[in-house]
Amino acid sequence: MSVTTSTIRRLPLAGAALVAAAALLPGCERTAGADIRYPDDGAIAQALRQNFAEDPDNARARELIQTLGGADGQLDYKVRRVVWRQGSFEVHYDASLRMAQGGEQSLQRLYATMIPKEEAARLPDQSLKAQEDWLNAQADALARSDAAQGQSLKASLENLGRCYRQAKAGDTVPLMEGLHALLSPAREGLYAERLQAPGVQLKCLPL
Repeated sequence: MSVTTSTIRRLPLAGAALVAAAALLPGCERTAGADIRYPDDGAIAQALRQNFAEDPDNARARELIQTLGGADGQLDYKVRRVVWRQGSFEVHYDASLRMAQGGEQSLQRLYATMIPKEEAARLPDQSLKAQEDWLNAQADALARSDAAQGQSLKASLENLGRCYRQAKAGDTVPLMEGLHALLSPAREGLYAERLQAPGVQLKCLPL
């Protein structure tokens, strides 16, 4: 009888212990989350650069970056947010271009790709002004048949001029904002994959 009484007296304590243990469970989960080792901005930038350099879908973008930034132009990344996604990290970031040449040279090289060779040969010279005059005349002519396309070309020329005309080697020019990527742990570091991101904004790129 004394054994039964002792056991009954212990039941409330056991129940209290179970309640306390249950109350600690959410805290354990938060502690585990707090122990996640987030990659630093340098490691994130390296993974994004590697993806840009190796992904075959980026071939045309790489050509554009070399045209605008020069052979040694380099993409820089500003990390805005990093979110843990069940073993991977979703990164929100902006991209900019560190210039390795003067901005007027960038515009000349870009506009040379936009003007047909036979038309370029007829220009009075190969100066930036001659190229801009031809492209603006083309935008005006295009507007008569397709107002939206004409306006788009005109706006693109104005935007590129604002972005690059005064830029010098070593300057940084913003390219895109609101980009997303998924970074997964890999044996050699981090593996980056671009994600579709709503609201991406083009800054200093052809529209």
